[in-house]
This record gives sequence, C-alpha cells and structure tokens, in this order.
Amino acid sequence: MKKIITSLFALFLLVGCQGEEATSNSENKEVEVKSDAPPAPKKDELVKAEKKEASHNGHAAHDEHSGHDHATPIPPGEKYQVVDQNFECEGPVVIEFFAYQCPHCYNLEPAAKKWRAKNADNGGKVKFISVPTTLGHQQYGSVLLVHHAAKLLGVLEKTQHALFKRLHEDRRLFASPEEAAEFLIAQGADKNKALEILNDEKLMSDSIEQDFEYLRKYKISSVPQVLVNHKYMTNITAAGGHDEVFKLVDNLLELEHNCVK
Repeated sequence: MKKIITSLFALFLLVGCQGEEATSNSENKEVEVKSDAPPAPKKDELVKAEKKEASHNGHAAHDEHSGHDHATPIPPGEKYQVVDQNFECEGPVVIEFFAYQCPHCYNLEPAAKKWRAKNADNGGKVKFISVPTTLGHQQYGSVLLVHHAAKLLGVLEKTQHALFKRLHEDRRLFASPEEAAEFLIAQGADKNKALEILNDEKLMSDSIEQDFEYLRKYKISSVPQVLVNHKYMTNITAAGGHDEVFKLVDNLLELEHNCVK
C-alpha cells in the first residue's frame, strides 16, 4: 500500500517532466500532450476503451485492476445484487464507486450530483461516499490525489464536477502540487491549506487507504457501481439507464438493512 501511495505522489514529478512526450502504460496508446499539461485521454480513446470493456455489464473496466478481484456481476434481468455486508454502519449510506476517466461515470455524474443536492436539502440524512479508483491506470493518479485533497479540504462537492470537466472536456491532468492547489483554491479551498494538505503524505495516504479498503472488500473492478447500505449493489445497466440509477437508490434505501442503530 505504501508503495502505491508513494508512486501516486511521484506522479506530480513525472508528468511535470514529460513536456511534449506522449506516454501511457494502459491500452490508450496515443495521448495528447500540451506544453503546459500532462497526458490526457482523447475522447475517441475513451469511447474505444468503453466498447472494449463492455463485457463488464456494459460499464468501463480495464485490464489493469491494481490488485482488485472481479466483482460478481448482477444477474441479467435483476436491478441489483445483494452483497455480504462487510462494514458496520450507524446510519443509511450510499457509496458510489467510479473512475474519473470512465465515460459512463462522467455521464452518470449529473444524476449523482442532483441526488446529492436533494439529499443535502433533506438534511443529509443519507451519508454519501464517493470512492474513485484509477483501476490501475497510473496516469490518472494526480486526479485521485486532488479528489482526496478536496475531501480533506471540505470542497469535494464542487471539485468532483470540476475534475470530470477537466479530464473529459479540457483533457488535462495536473503537472505539479502547485497547479493542483490553484485548482482547489478555485473550487473554494483555503489558500494556505490547499498546498499543505497536498504535500501531507500521511494525511493523504490515510484518506486513500480508507477508499482502498472499500474497493478491496467489495472487489470493485468495473465502474460505476453504487452500493446502498453496504448490502445492495447496482449499476447503470441493471437500473435501466443513467437517469434510473438514483431512482433505484431511493427504493433500495427502503429495503431491509443493518445501517441504523
């Protein structure tokens, strides 16, 4: 685990030195590199990867899983799967597993954002946890780091949408902690705290390890997946489309669970 975290932090140094050179260690062989930005995926490459990975219930998955086992697929015709409840919980909770580079996750984000806003307006009665993964694709590690920094800084809600936009629309990652800090400041983070947290390897490692624990326990290898009360897992295909996922989530929250004292 420590080796993985160290490699993520090393990404800032790596991408900052790449300049005009296109590099990739995944199936995306061609990468657009701007003089002021690290490698980022082209839209047609993401679509190609999406089609290639359709065997995972039609969701984006990758050949590299960074140690994650394949999750049991939801049976055809079923809207969700009952999973072993491996975590204790004190109240209702929804966990979204996703990858910022995943086209399906990008398309699901508007519905997820709308649901999060509705939940917040209702007093935040349901805890919502966003768990990103690179699925073993190291070039997206800087985005993962910024996500966790945003969470620690208390600006994740605004930052999450901005990260999707930066990757899918602007096709940019982050070349340095300073660039990442400026991005976080634009999302409302405290100027003095942003760079401090980005450079706090212990704090960031603890946050990332918590997410890795969820990914390991539920054997997440394809995304997006949405887990309700640590018991009911669903995805876009099973639910019937992007707009149906969080309607189903509301129904699943009414089912029997052990997340209330």
